[in-house]
Amino acid sequence: MAQDSSAAEQAQQGDQTFGEITVTANKREESSQRVPIAITALSGTQLTTLGVTSSVDVAKLAPSVSVAGSFAGQSSQFSIRSVTQNDFNDHVEAPVAVYIDEGYVALQQGQTFALFDVDRVEILKGPQGTLFGRNATGGLVHFVTKKPTDTLDGFISAEYGSYNTVRFEGAVGGPLSSGMSARASGYFHRNDGWIKNQYPQQTFVPAAFQPNLNNALGLTTSLPGLQNSGADMGDDSTWALRGQLKFDLGEGNLLLTAFGGETKSATGAYQSVATIAVLDAAGNQINTLGVSPTNAYGNFQMIGPGNVNVASPSAPAVYGGLRPVAGGDFYGYIDPDGRGPITSSDFSVPDANVVKTWGANANLKLPLGAVNFTAISDFKKFDKNFTLDLEASPASQFTYLAEAHAKSFTQELRLDGESDAVKWVAGAYYLHIDNRSINGLAAIANSATGSYFNQPRIVDLTTNSYSLFGQADIKLAQDLTLTAGLRGTRENKDFDFEVRFTPNIDPIHWNLNNAVFVPGFTRAPYRKSTGETLWTGKLGLSWQANPGTLVYASINRGVKAGSFNSGDATIADAVIPYKAEVLWAYEAGIKTELLDRKLRLNLGAYHYDYQDYQASRWLGLANLITNNDAVINGVEAELTLTPTRNFTMRVAAGYNDATVKGVVVGGVPRNVRPTFAPKFNLSAFARYTVPEVAGGDLSFQLSLTHQSSAYHNLANFDADLMSGYSLLDGRVTWVSTASGWKIDAFVNNIANKHYTVVGFDLAQLCGCNEEAQGKPRWFGVSLRKDF
Repeated sequence: MAQDSSAAEQAQQGDQTFGEITVTANKREESSQRVPIAITALSGTQLTTLGVTSSVDVAKLAPSVSVAGSFAGQSSQFSIRSVTQNDFNDHVEAPVAVYIDEGYVALQQGQTFALFDVDRVEILKGPQGTLFGRNATGGLVHFVTKKPTDTLDGFISAEYGSYNTVRFEGAVGGPLSSGMSARASGYFHRNDGWIKNQYPQQTFVPAAFQPNLNNALGLTTSLPGLQNSGADMGDDSTWALRGQLKFDLGEGNLLLTAFGGETKSATGAYQSVATIAVLDAAGNQINTLGVSPTNAYGNFQMIGPGNVNVASPSAPAVYGGLRPVAGGDFYGYIDPDGRGPITSSDFSVPDANVVKTWGANANLKLPLGAVNFTAISDFKKFDKNFTLDLEASPASQFTYLAEAHAKSFTQELRLDGESDAVKWVAGAYYLHIDNRSINGLAAIANSATGSYFNQPRIVDLTTNSYSLFGQADIKLAQDLTLTAGLRGTRENKDFDFEVRFTPNIDPIHWNLNNAVFVPGFTRAPYRKSTGETLWTGKLGLSWQANPGTLVYASINRGVKAGSFNSGDATIADAVIPYKAEVLWAYEAGIKTELLDRKLRLNLGAYHYDYQDYQASRWLGLANLITNNDAVINGVEAELTLTPTRNFTMRVAAGYNDATVKGVVVGGVPRNVRPTFAPKFNLSAFARYTVPEVAGGDLSFQLSLTHQSSAYHNLANFDADLMSGYSLLDGRVTWVSTASGWKIDAFVNNIANKHYTVVGFDLAQLCGCNEEAQGKPRWFGVSLRKDF
């Protein structure tokens, strides 16, 4: 549970906005400052203070943590210390695990969700495979919700902001009868689109070239499901509910949780940026460059050896290999405001993208003499249907559809105990995932391809994983502790994959019937079953030098099981399976509390030796994972200062240098940076409170986040580098000292910075990259009542 300092401690130590937090990183309750792991822990109160409402937004607050993504950020995954995975295919699990109340989130899409009624978030860095196990190679993010108590409490809050944002959140909990308590929580959010789509009124393509757009000027409005094509993008409508029952079993308890939710939005909010592919003499792509009207190659379709004009099979033949408009894509489109919020897309459908989630969790805790027994059963079901305009322009070239249906069940049984010399935990873990996903290209009627079709890439993957684990903290001396842990896993997978070619009936859903064979566009079924035995381990030393200083060092072995690629119809059997990755992590750090606990400074350094890193690369119209070795080195720092009762500041920064070795780009092995892995990130926060203002406390706060540049493509081409950016947020809060009312007014992204968060290289497909931008300046006010 999040532990707030008492009033007496607050008076002595200052504003405890970032006070000490109790975590369960070692499967037992401990102060985060006493755990020899690099942890960023944030309480629910802190998240509310910082205005965090989405799961992936916690990445901004932790050193060396960032976000990878696809579908214009509608699907996002955590990246910790450059350990990342940006394969957008839904059967692929991430190397940074996400847990909710100790239940594993198996689907990558499931890492993005609304935060409501949260007790705390624990971000654990480095391999956590011994105690948490599942795919925690790079670390994990654990979200812990508020639980029922024997005291009636709750809250209700409402917010209104830019783009007609409306958000409601509430919870109520307390005793139902002797030995039984409950809590119910709910969340609703909606906002209008902030990417303003001018289609079909404006295509930003000269009139002479508009006929080659095919579906330009509203022709798509006659198709089923596209009556509102041309909708603004970036909208969101989300609801979520959670109910909990807690039964007092004497010294133990049983907690039952059920939850569900749904998110709807328009098609992925990508925008088009003109690019040009650089080819070598053999026709291999060796770079991608940005295109502008002043670029010497702006009128050429592609660049060959000696900057020779080279035609692309994806471009309209009518232009003879030349771009119709200098600085534009293959169809003559130039985004009117660059990376600003105005675009023109012929395929933008409201409420086309839908994610539904529901599930249940049972957590039983019982004392068995000197030993504690815990049993956790968790079930989750995900359903997803996503669409996007592949070239993100008024041309009707291709659309991309993604559908997924996944079920996961986990069962964990564990025992723990302690004596004066040893604290230990041991257990068994079972995971079952049944995942069916369909991703691929489609073209709607009257498209620039001259036909309409679906090309579904169908994947069925069943995973069964069995583990035994144990870890012990052994006191070698009064203040010196040895930690040793080991986990063994047996992983079995059954994989089926095929590519079909079918007529397009519904432009926002797959048609899997009436498949026909088309050479180069269909693929016979590929089936394979695998089984592998894996192990993870931990060995560490920690020294409690004094009550406020912990020094630690550790060696951790993390592992993520092998799996399968599901590329386009041309993928060869030999490259479909890929091997497990193994990460040896060497780390040292110090956690300190100084100046009568007014200053907290945590420092860490690490070296990662990555063997068979699962390197994910976007290759035109498909993703491919290969095994390549990598090395990562980095340092981190977190500082919290409360010099006076009314002032708090926090600074967290991380730097890492990561190299993936021998990635074949254009037929030549290269050393590259991993995707979505900025070398440097920073978050800074300052809050000052003026007491006794109109019967309450008035606080002013500023938050700064900075992220350096990062690539969205493992090839590291020039145009695939996303520039670094800094965001400044401001907030004013008034809290009643007597009635429990709270009023917030905030501005996020004060400077209205345009910044790229996700991208895909499509230089050979449309003479463009598709890019998604982060949210613009956003105003809002909120009202909250605690009781």
